[in-house]
Amino acid sequence: MARPDLQPPKAKSVHAPFSAALTAGMAQRTINPPVGIRAASWGAAKVHVATGLHNNITTTAMAVKDHNGEFQYLVTVDWGWWQGKADDLSVRGVVIKELGIEENQLQLHLTHTHAGPSTATDVAHLEGGELVADYHKFATTEIIAACKEAASSAIAATLTWSYGKCDLAINRELPCGEIDIVGFNPGEPADDTLTVGRLCDKAGKIIGTVVNYACHPTTLAWKNSKVSPDFVGEARDIVQAKTGAPMLFLQGASGDLAPRDGNSGDTEVADKNGRILGYATLATLEKMITSGKKMRFLEAVESGALLGDWEEVENVASQQINAKRLDIEVPLQKLPTIEDLRERWKDVDEGARETRINRAMKLRAGYVLEGGRATHPVWIWQWGDAVIVGQPGEAYSYFQMELRRRHPDKVIFVLNCTNGPGYMYLPTPEAYQRLRYQAWQTLLQEGALELITDEVSAAIARLPRISR
Repeated sequence: MARPDLQPPKAKSVHAPFSAALTAGMAQRTINPPVGIRAASWGAAKVHVATGLHNNITTTAMAVKDHNGEFQYLVTVDWGWWQGKADDLSVRGVVIKELGIEENQLQLHLTHTHAGPSTATDVAHLEGGELVADYHKFATTEIIAACKEAASSAIAATLTWSYGKCDLAINRELPCGEIDIVGFNPGEPADDTLTVGRLCDKAGKIIGTVVNYACHPTTLAWKNSKVSPDFVGEARDIVQAKTGAPMLFLQGASGDLAPRDGNSGDTEVADKNGRILGYATLATLEKMITSGKKMRFLEAVESGALLGDWEEVENVASQQINAKRLDIEVPLQKLPTIEDLRERWKDVDEGARETRINRAMKLRAGYVLEGGRATHPVWIWQWGDAVIVGQPGEAYSYFQMELRRRHPDKVIFVLNCTNGPGYMYLPTPEAYQRLRYQAWQTLLQEGALELITDEVSAAIARLPRISR
């Protein structure tokens, strides 16, 4: 029996989900490379070309129209990482030109598979490298096509966001005496935050999903020679089979995170890891409030216990769209000269030594400025209650955890491996103190991650506040 004499609860009597009212569209293309293409992500590998395909390599594009009628493009590609600015711009620069947009209208994100085709433009002389240039041209054409389809299919839609949980990722910094190795550390917790967006048309039909999760795709390692999106592929297949719509995966701040079951040559292990992420994503989608709705307290009902009855009512989602770019001056480590590097690696095979030196120089190109300075680019987009933070490095999970802790009134998406330059680790102070791999791979000094976090957090705080 209803109790109309009772006052509404002291707690909030309305619960509105994180959401945005947008004009948006999504599209997906398959961009599988040819067998025999160079695919050399692991120093321990004995085979450096693709011998087959495990699961489809794809590109997925989301186009969102801003208040000026221009589109912002959030695009993912199932590739690993850029080695240098020239490699990045050989694809991203062409996409920007062909779409007729400004650089800051595109966040081109690599899902960070370690079983993908080469992203380098200077490998034609290496085994399988002769196939890379033509493949990149093909893939770039498909990326552009996906962007154009996403824009042309854009409709009035509601994007609803929710945090979920997924325990696929573990801490991958394992102390072994005086040094740390990259491996499963059961003694340290890992960020298990899963962030999911559901894009629906006015009728409530799902037309796309956005999934942000931090976990290195290193299931398939040096024992594998098949091209694969790693666990992302199976997770995507599961979600798309259920929703009938494209899933756009965004790799989070996973510098210190990886699957427990990794470093494998068995594609079934990658699929198993994908099922963990895929079903966690479906669980998060299932718990969401109906698109375009919010929860409102209706009444108290007497039924032995006094029960609270809630109902779904119409929700007016925010139409706020903003975009900012930060170029944050960051401190650099003392950079060794080419002669220093040759001395450091004098006992390494000559070919491998020159490859390492070439990569070290490529990492600096376009990032290290005159006077030994550097600026790290960060893109911050606001879509309603959500903030999408993209940057080119491999930030540790501290980055996303801290931004979410400081801004609980927003849903925060954090993207590694996005645009460029700055294709390097952003480690925590402990990584430098323990001389971890990530600390000597990066050009940045200790403290750079915390500096970038503070600058990004301050920029988020300056975004328009939204009443919910």
